[in-house]
Amino acid sequence: MSQKFKIKNRGFTLIETLVAIAVLSLAITGPMVIAQKGIGSAIYARDEVTAFYLAQEAIEYIRNVRDTNRIKDYEINPPQNTTVDWLWEFDSNGANCMDPNTCQIDAGEWSSFTNPVPGAPNAVIQACDYQGQPGVCQPIDFNSVTNFYGYGSGGTWTPTQFTRTIDIKDVNPGIEELVTVTISWQPTIFAPPESFTVAEHIFAF
Repeated sequence: MSQKFKIKNRGFTLIETLVAIAVLSLAITGPMVIAQKGIGSAIYARDEVTAFYLAQEAIEYIRNVRDTNRIKDYEINPPQNTTVDWLWEFDSNGANCMDPNTCQIDAGEWSSFTNPVPGAPNAVIQACDYQGQPGVCQPIDFNSVTNFYGYGSGGTWTPTQFTRTIDIKDVNPGIEELVTVTISWQPTIFAPPESFTVAEHIFAF
């Protein structure tokens, strides 16, 4: 007597389907999280490097002002022949950057320094007064054509998350100044604010 076996075609149950989806989700989520963290770390490192160079740029600019004043020895009040102080642009004769005041520098506009107007504010160096808030510096802009950072307006300039604040303190008046440059930025909407500070002693020689 022969027996016949009947094979039933059985599909996945709902539970099996859900388990399969969960396993697949875990397999996909892991690499995506790793990739997201890698991208976030790369962006953070890029911002730190940018902040360092923006701080160093301000230090170098102040050195250039010091060197130019010492070498060219500009005369501000002929015929009295009074020579320009080594950091006159940063004290009360220009934009006051001396502690406790703060200022900002548009290092890309060096041309306005080469022929300064005696006693007049320098277009490159401005006291921090953003939107009517004294002591608050304006966020730095970026020029997408020249790839320069500065304070511009127009279609090629876009605001960045970086703000640069400069403070100069008398250590030995007329001889030595402590220059402090602070860069602050907001990495992402939900991340806490970051800041980076560079301090250097500048001498009158």
